[in-house]
Amino acid sequence: MRAIDRVIFFLAIGAIACTGCQHEPSSEHGEVVQIGTTRADLFGIPKEYRAMHPRLESLMGAPVVFRSQPSGEAIAEQMRQGEIEYGFFTAEEFATAGDVSQLRPVAMATNTVGKTARKAHIVIKAGSHLKGIEDCKHKRFGFGKYKAVLTDRAARVALEEAGVSIGELLPEVVTPPPLGMEGRLYLGNDVAKTMVADPTVNAGVIDEVRLAKMKETGGNFIAGPSKDQFTIVAETIEVPEMVVVAGPKANPQLTEKLRQYLLNDVRQDARICKDMDISGFAAPKMDLYDGVRSVIERTK
Repeated sequence: MRAIDRVIFFLAIGAIACTGCQHEPSSEHGEVVQIGTTRADLFGIPKEYRAMHPRLESLMGAPVVFRSQPSGEAIAEQMRQGEIEYGFFTAEEFATAGDVSQLRPVAMATNTVGKTARKAHIVIKAGSHLKGIEDCKHKRFGFGKYKAVLTDRAARVALEEAGVSIGELLPEVVTPPPLGMEGRLYLGNDVAKTMVADPTVNAGVIDEVRLAKMKETGGNFIAGPSKDQFTIVAETIEVPEMVVVAGPKANPQLTEKLRQYLLNDVRQDARICKDMDISGFAAPKMDLYDGVRSVIERTK
């Protein structure tokens, strides 16, 4: 092993050891505030939360550590047991977290267009021979990310409710995974770009935030698509943004400080908003999760 490789190896081992040390259960003495997340990082602080981390430590008056968990259900279980005080959940993670009756919502993120939830649009090419969502039958349809609540599961439900069963879409028999999982076309964030460039893909689903960021006209494959290249024919349910919740053992005074900070201060910190891809936080709207749970159940 070369000298530089040995240095990198031992630095990595040391980082892992330090990360483990950060997770020692010293919160019983009020010394550590623990936050559950499914985001992970070699050095203990997920990149999405690095800018927020020192602000949280100053706010809490104590060290703050992020406890990486494999799922929303695992975060919720650790919170119910009092091992973790707070949790950062995506919509899917919270909707599949099991019993959340003991968890208290603190705040919900607002996306870059200022909303606490987003829907997706079912679109066809402007000027296409297709006229409505029902015309997607026997056509290639561009989904977003495989099993994503918004651009896969919710899109499938929207199609089915309009009378277009998934089995009636033109199957992808050549495209290899991950583009052709389960015989469907998955394009991630490139649905709009593919629809513009590929004459065989005349319909798809586009996240409303992504569509809002497009210019109004003049789109092309090189400069990127524009809104006028698509016609919206249907919409999915609204899927909430990330939610912050407090567990039953969280200190009420610290929870209120956290709530005030999220609602009033984060929007003014451009670095935090950029890292987390948000515009701030607002009061949570927990009724939206009923729709998310329904969509997940229907698309198992």
